[in-house]
Amino acid sequence: MLRDLIRIYRTTGGGLQFLMLVLLRSPVGLAMTFMNAFFLQRAFNAVAADDGTALNAACLAFLAVSACVFIYNGSVWSACAAPLVVKLEGRLRMLLFDKISSLPYKRFETAQTGEWMTRLNIDVQTPYNEVLPHIASAVLNIGVFAIIIYLMDPAVLGWILLFVIPHILFSQLFIARRMPELNKRSLEAAGNNTDELNTLLISSDISALYDAGEYFMERFKISSDDLFKANMRIRILNALSAGILPLFGIGGYLALLIIGAGWISDGHMTFGDLTAAFQYRGGVLVGSLTLINCLVALQSNMAGIRRLNSLMAEETVH
Repeated sequence: MLRDLIRIYRTTGGGLQFLMLVLLRSPVGLAMTFMNAFFLQRAFNAVAADDGTALNAACLAFLAVSACVFIYNGSVWSACAAPLVVKLEGRLRMLLFDKISSLPYKRFETAQTGEWMTRLNIDVQTPYNEVLPHIASAVLNIGVFAIIIYLMDPAVLGWILLFVIPHILFSQLFIARRMPELNKRSLEAAGNNTDELNTLLISSDISALYDAGEYFMERFKISSDDLFKANMRIRILNALSAGILPLFGIGGYLALLIIGAGWISDGHMTFGDLTAAFQYRGGVLVGSLTLINCLVALQSNMAGIRRLNSLMAEETVH
């Protein structure tokens, strides 16, 4: 997987710039979770102590930090992400168009027009989408907040991981592993459907002359049904992945709630501290779920990336 990504980045260039963008984006989720945990902890402790000054200070700090985080995130995406991604996708599209134009005529005729259009319009978007930045952010969140929770109480981290790890294994073994092949079928079906639509529109005069309109329409209907079935298989797996989310998520929540209630009753923790702990637990959980979804999406994208690498490696007419 990593080798295929490196190959496409070397082909288009800009790999180091994209890596820098990933690194700039990754601390945003971490900062937002810390911000929420800090505010809730200070706010609830201030309310419990009937300290209006501390509550106002917590609110002002939350306002200032929120503004800084959102300005930073917006600046990164507006100044770096959008222009860079558009530039790299455009460069890849031009290289791919030149490659297709230089192929031998016999090779060009082996694929339908819709397939070439799919590669130019859909496949080129897969290497530079938001999957990798989200993966980096999720890994950072999981690592940092897992350490914080472990320092608070290793047993809490154990209970959280007891519900998170099975979810990750289930998603990888039963969902992500099937995504590349399903996505490949979807891309092939999309290309065939585009080709049938193109034939239906261009051959309208021929179909009228030979009364073949129903024939062309039936071919287009069959290709549309194939595309629908291919996409539905992907949607069903995504729905299955989303359906097991509450099962694992609520388990970790209840475990921390029960343990935290014992801490509060023993005087080892305040309600504000427990609320902050829930935020840290949410950082681990959300990071894990984001990582799962991104790995599934990355597995799906690999079908298009491998198609691009395979095409760019073909011999051309000199």
